[in-house]
Amino acid sequence: MFIHALEAKKMAANSNLDIELYKTRLAQLIIENANQGNTAVFTVLPKHLALEDIRALSAELTQLGYHIKFEVDEFFYTFNVFWN
Repeated sequence: MFIHALEAKKMAANSNLDIELYKTRLAQLIIENANQGNTAVFTVLPKHLALEDIRALSAELTQLGYHIKFEVDEFFYTFNVFWN
């Protein structure tokens, strides 16, 4: 069952998530998607993450041979990873 949007906003405001958590989740998504035959992972990152952390993540993945598409939206960042 869905929670109310106001409750979701409160939960998000108190989450204190950092880039390391997102790196771990992204690594898992890449493995899962590659095992399913997919060649991309489409993710959304919250605006509270520091841009320098996102740039460092992008550089790390680029060094590993991935292609990154990063876009800034009004409320979030899109961070898409391609390997084909």
